[in-house]
Amino acid sequence: MPTHTTTKKRLKLFVIAFAIIFGVATILLFYFKAPSETTPNKYIALTQAYLNLTNTTNQANQAQPSSTQEDALALIQRAKSSGYELIDSHTLAQNLDSFVIIATLPRGIYNLGLIPGAKHFGFAKSPSLQEVGKIDQWAQDALNRSQQEFIEFLGTQKDAKIVFYDEGDDIFAPVGSAHTALLWAKSLGYTNLYRLVGGFGAWKADGNPISTQKPHCCEVE
Repeated sequence: MPTHTTTKKRLKLFVIAFAIIFGVATILLFYFKAPSETTPNKYIALTQAYLNLTNTTNQANQAQPSSTQEDALALIQRAKSSGYELIDSHTLAQNLDSFVIIATLPRGIYNLGLIPGAKHFGFAKSPSLQEVGKIDQWAQDALNRSQQEFIEFLGTQKDAKIVFYDEGDDIFAPVGSAHTALLWAKSLGYTNLYRLVGGFGAWKADGNPISTQKPHCCEVE
């Protein structure tokens, strides 16, 4: 009988201990999960890092950069060396009518929406280069679409303000389809070129309007 009582006590203690451990584990799970839920959207974080870096005061006070700051710095340096400007989604949203907008997203992704008024012209995520800055394989970079069609999208005014955007995910290698398009536009003589920081990801995360109208490229398959 005493043995039976001891067994029951041990079982009771085991159940209590298990309940305590389970409760603590659950609390810890929610505790460590909470920061990830409040972590800023990566596209918003990239845009903010870009804006901070373009602020000379913040740039001067910059300590060891985070990975997001390194991404923003890479975008800034590439834009400078390639001869185009950067624009954030908020600024673009306030000045939509001032730009020709071209989405360089993969063909078919327009089903997820586009920036209102945007035209679609897909490009490769990395340009074909024989040497730094020298592009020479149009068919490969433009995914076999016509260069004349691209020029029609850009328009006849070589100084028109033209902004290109992709998904916003490719910053290092590949460098992003928007960058490839920008190199080609520059080589064709266009001088007022912009890339959207964070691409379509930043545009959506910023709460800007999205058009689901089928773009010119894809009305006839």
